[in-house]
Amino acid sequence: MAKKPSLIRRLFRGIWRTILLFYALLLIVTLVLIPVGVYFAFFSAPSVSVEQDTALVWAPSGDLVEQRNHGVGSLLGAAVSQPQPQSVVRDLIDSLDRAADDSRIKLAFLKLDELGSAQPGQLQDLVAAIDRFKQSGKPVYAWAPSYDQAQYALASHADTVYMDPLGYVLIPGYGVYRNYYKDAIDKLGIEVNVFRVGEYKSYVEPYTRNDMSPQARAANRTWMNSLWQTYRDEVSADREFAAADIDRYTETYADALVSAGGDAAAVARDAGLVDTVAPLSDIRTEVSNLVGRDETHGSFRQIHYVDYLNATEAQQPAPATESRIAVVVVEGGIVDGESVPGSAGGDTIARMIADARRDDHVAALLLRVNSPGGSVTASERIRREVELTRQAGKPVVVSMAGVAASGGYWISMNADQIWAEPATITGSIGIFGIVPTFAKPLNDLGIHTDGIGTTPLSGALRLDQPLSEPVKAMLQAGVEHGYDEFVGRVASARNMQEQAVREIAQGRVWSGIDAERIGLVDHLGGYLDAEQATAKLAGLGPEDYTLQPMLPPSDWRAAIREFLSSNVQSAIVPAWLSKVTDASALDWLRNGLNDPRHLYAHCFCALDNEARPGARVSLPQTRVE
Repeated sequence: MAKKPSLIRRLFRGIWRTILLFYALLLIVTLVLIPVGVYFAFFSAPSVSVEQDTALVWAPSGDLVEQRNHGVGSLLGAAVSQPQPQSVVRDLIDSLDRAADDSRIKLAFLKLDELGSAQPGQLQDLVAAIDRFKQSGKPVYAWAPSYDQAQYALASHADTVYMDPLGYVLIPGYGVYRNYYKDAIDKLGIEVNVFRVGEYKSYVEPYTRNDMSPQARAANRTWMNSLWQTYRDEVSADREFAAADIDRYTETYADALVSAGGDAAAVARDAGLVDTVAPLSDIRTEVSNLVGRDETHGSFRQIHYVDYLNATEAQQPAPATESRIAVVVVEGGIVDGESVPGSAGGDTIARMIADARRDDHVAALLLRVNSPGGSVTASERIRREVELTRQAGKPVVVSMAGVAASGGYWISMNADQIWAEPATITGSIGIFGIVPTFAKPLNDLGIHTDGIGTTPLSGALRLDQPLSEPVKAMLQAGVEHGYDEFVGRVASARNMQEQAVREIAQGRVWSGIDAERIGLVDHLGGYLDAEQATAKLAGLGPEDYTLQPMLPPSDWRAAIREFLSSNVQSAIVPAWLSKVTDASALDWLRNGLNDPRHLYAHCFCALDNEARPGARVSLPQTRVE
């Protein structure tokens, strides 16, 4: 019989178990309380009321997005680092539309200094909302210390544009610039095998060339000129200068600045781009004369647009029926598998569309697309769900935001209607495959590959040995078949002759206004136009439905993926390196190459001016002080 432990040993063992139990309970409580605490710290807000004669402070902060991340991974990320601010386009639109009919709101004050990355199509949606607010007869004032191109697109539609005496208005136009890696790839000994169809499908050029091809240069110039013309027309629409004056301002800016002794604010004022050059303290006093002064913070009576949405949400009239329009957002590159911040997973998006289709309360689907495409396999899975939704008798309308090209167009083409802004970037109907192999650099390191298989295809797609000619022929055949499928599906979905589609395909990018002209898009209009069209197709009146945003479910696996994708890269990659390199091309080469068939419909259509280089975006400010 085993000897019974002594009393002292049993006593200490019991104390030790108690300590372990205490720490286990403490760990569990901590893991529960941290996400809850972070949620209330960052996402909850005190009750706010809307006072009479109040200014709506419309202050987009950070990058414009179509849908904010709400997952647990976002909360965990916020606990360890400062969250990057984002502004949801629909929130900005809704706040102005509500305020236009709210007698308590006397004016809108556009505070634009914190606006980050914004695509031309998104800006057009916001400009339309500003114009609708002005139609209510209420004034709109815009202020920023200085204006970049995106900020001025919004400010130009205000009744009065203010700027700091040390400010400037910089409108450089649109550009597409990329890093090209061929020499570097050759020096490393990496073999990048490219298979493509489409004269203008230029996404792979950085890996195969040291400069932009003549075809890509010509195609990019065409669609950028279309966007630039749209920009000039829009910023001059409510100002006392012509569209051509924007060209003159940009082309003679350096000479004008020298003549003005470096006073950039005077140059902008003399050109009619701004109305008043004054410090913010003077502007606060001027606006206070209209809406009154709030002594608690020493500025004019105001409410931030996010607080205004929260305060007025319960006051919205209830719909006459239980019908809903499901809204599925596709934002970022399309990848195979599940979504993480910055990319749209084919499995995740397809599942959300299927859930909407099976919901008896959902009468129609509004697909909001802001994506340059990506994986063909993932894009096709989403397109099939769109087709099944239509076959189930539920209308599907696509609203294109800033970009809906390549795979972004693939998932859109079978909708009942496609809406785009004039400045939306779309088209790019083309396919390519890319398979990098690393045999030479591994051999140089003394790492060699050898083995045996049962067929010539055994191990044929290993990245540590060169691709054989039969495998290259297979991949090229797959790319050509995928291109034929893309063209054929577009022809069938858009009721066009296949030859007509081939003439506008070849990977060529189009602006929304040109896409509507050649039949790739049905109508020009924004988010609200597409929503109204969706309701009409479903037989619903304006008061007969609610919008039902479809959000991906959050489990612990999704939380880990979201947390790692959002935080690990920023911790590893130095900030200076991300500023001087073509981050989108490197990110996609590292994270986007996950299509099981190595086929991609991806468009490099990122404009060089979408974000101010090196700009630091701070958290939103709730008051103009």
